[in-house]
Amino acid sequence: MIYDRYVIVFDTSDKYIAAALYRGKENIHTKIELMAKGQAEKLMLILNELLATSSLNWSDLSRIGVCTGPGNFTGIRISVSAARGLALGLEIPAIGVTSFEATLYGHSEENMALLPANKGFCYVGSNPKNAKFISEDKINHENFKYIHRPSPKVHLRNIAFLTQEKENEFSRPVPCYIKPADASPNLNKPPILFK
Repeated sequence: MIYDRYVIVFDTSDKYIAAALYRGKENIHTKIELMAKGQAEKLMLILNELLATSSLNWSDLSRIGVCTGPGNFTGIRISVSAARGLALGLEIPAIGVTSFEATLYGHSEENMALLPANKGFCYVGSNPKNAKFISEDKINHENFKYIHRPSPKVHLRNIAFLTQEKENEFSRPVPCYIKPADASPNLNKPPILFK
């Protein structure tokens, strides 16, 4: 484990930007801003602010941790793209952590994560392979022990700890989608092509 070095972690998979700087298990600084839109324009500003507030530079980081979802389709792509770009430029690993892992961190294996989705639906499972996208009224609270997604601050802490514990996982982070995106092209009106 690399608990003596600095890691920066962030998440835009929900209606916020959440970012934190850790050295080992010590939280150096955390910033959370509620916002439904505009994460792409604000993420790098917040990350730079975290470093400046802590009197650190990008070169002081040893790893980047990022939430890969599931969650907001565009938000996930913003964070994952930023993490991959920063890792490439800084020549340090970027570690992807799913919301399932972050939610269930520190809990027993029999538990299932209960993650909010849009329009009265939830993601339920212990990992992306067994996860289901179900209506909130179909959740059977008697058969499973559900762990609700924690607050953004706790979620970031768990991502930071997992980022440091994943010693040999240096593959690029990829978005975690349980269902296809809601957006689709208009089939009744073909796109206008340049002439």
